[in-house]
Amino acid sequence: MLSKRILYFRLKMLLILCVIWILFGFLFLFNILEIEKQLLSDRSPAIFCFTFAVMGLVIASALTFYLKAAFRQYPLWLAFLLKLALAFGLFVVVAFSMLAAYFVFSYHGSLSQFTNRFFGDVFFTKGFLILMADLGLLTLLSLVLLEVTDKYGPGGFWSMMRGEYHRPRKERRIFIFLDINNATTIAEKIGHEQYFLLLRDFFSDITNPVLANGGEIYQYVGDEVVLSWKESPENKIYALRFIRQTFYILKRRERYYTRQYTVAPTFKAGIHSGEVTSGLVGIVKKDLVYSGDTLNTAARLRGKCHELQQSFILSGGFMNDFHQPFSYKITGIGEMELKGRTEKEQLFSLEFE
Repeated sequence: MLSKRILYFRLKMLLILCVIWILFGFLFLFNILEIEKQLLSDRSPAIFCFTFAVMGLVIASALTFYLKAAFRQYPLWLAFLLKLALAFGLFVVVAFSMLAAYFVFSYHGSLSQFTNRFFGDVFFTKGFLILMADLGLLTLLSLVLLEVTDKYGPGGFWSMMRGEYHRPRKERRIFIFLDINNATTIAEKIGHEQYFLLLRDFFSDITNPVLANGGEIYQYVGDEVVLSWKESPENKIYALRFIRQTFYILKRRERYYTRQYTVAPTFKAGIHSGEVTSGLVGIVKKDLVYSGDTLNTAARLRGKCHELQQSFILSGGFMNDFHQPFSYKITGIGEMELKGRTEKEQLFSLEFE
């Protein structure tokens, strides 16, 4: 079941794709009229654009809700070709369904007359071939847009397009450093190829809780993932909710992991919040980078989990102006020194009631 945030994100992408399809629909109409001036001489351009918008809605919905995540096990070029083929097949089904509806409700004539007119006036024309080429290009552009938004995460691509990170800026953020317990032992036990597949499943399983709680996936480093939220009391709740949901999702998936990999992964996490400097770096490959003591502290907290025999450790910085929410047991551990820091940090353990 999709959470409201995931549904909102996908509907937003669907709206963007539909607007693009409608705008391109007017461009395609102009191109067709230039090539085949008689093609729409006795037909309404408004109906053509409406029909194109309906087809765009159906295909964009398929791209956003199904095809976007399909064929992940294939190379990117093959996945693109398969998605293009399915999108084209869907277009054919939708187009012929609409033609059938037009024949039943609006056409005054026999089926043979309708078929002859369709193939003579539409199908075997240069305008129709141009339409097919344009549709293929538009579907490809839609897939590229979805891939780019996947690369930078919800909101990340549009933030960079707006120039939010063109210059370094200071902001307060929450960070979670999360990795798999006993990763080296597991890799040695099941082999590195199987361990990579396990990692892929693990990161896939935690993605929905990230999206559901408005988080951003900052980076993957080996078996570690770094997550981030803008700092606010509400987002601190979302960060803890992410930990809780991920914990129970992996509990429910234990049987799958045991059957597939002979071991079920668990994880540890360090959570901290504070000021960072953010901005884009790189020339041939640009990335959004956060820097500052806040990230170092979150990483040190994650490292303290094994030493203190705790799965999840929160910092005093995270707990500032924040009250313990219901169903979360947060217990003070005490002040401890962290490597690379001169000041001690108050630590807290996190458990679920």
